[in-house]
Amino acid sequence: MKKFQFQFESVLKMRCHKRGLCRQLLGEVLQTDQRLIQQKQNLEELRIEQFQEIRVRQSKGAVDIDGSTSLRFYAGQLQAQIQMIIANRKIVEKQIQACRQALASAEQEVKAMEKLSDKHREQFLYEQTRKESFELEETWAATQQTRVSR
Repeated sequence: MKKFQFQFESVLKMRCHKRGLCRQLLGEVLQTDQRLIQQKQNLEELRIEQFQEIRVRQSKGAVDIDGSTSLRFYAGQLQAQIQMIIANRKIVEKQIQACRQALASAEQEVKAMEKLSDKHREQFLYEQTRKESFELEETWAATQQTRVSR
């Protein structure tokens, strides 16, 4: 029996490879988003610590203007960095959406080729079974004819 070979196997492999690349890219973008989330949380914690330090310094009774000013300035810088991370996350979110759409498209393309491959395989198996049945019938007819002629 002949072995089935899908005539568009190279196209199927190419589409599977494209799907794999889309998955990989989506994973990398999701990791970037997680890093940004972690950075934002770290900066927010630092900012909260700065304000707590200001409160602690003011609760002692003596007000340290220079120290409080530098802590507030640093807290302001942290807030600016947090805003930059929020803006970057919006960009990354758009990238995530684009990657998900590309992955969905690549997935559909692979499924279509797999469906076509299955259809061709079924047709091939049907033809092979039909040929084998025909050959068996011919063999049987030939043996019956030799028995009759003896």
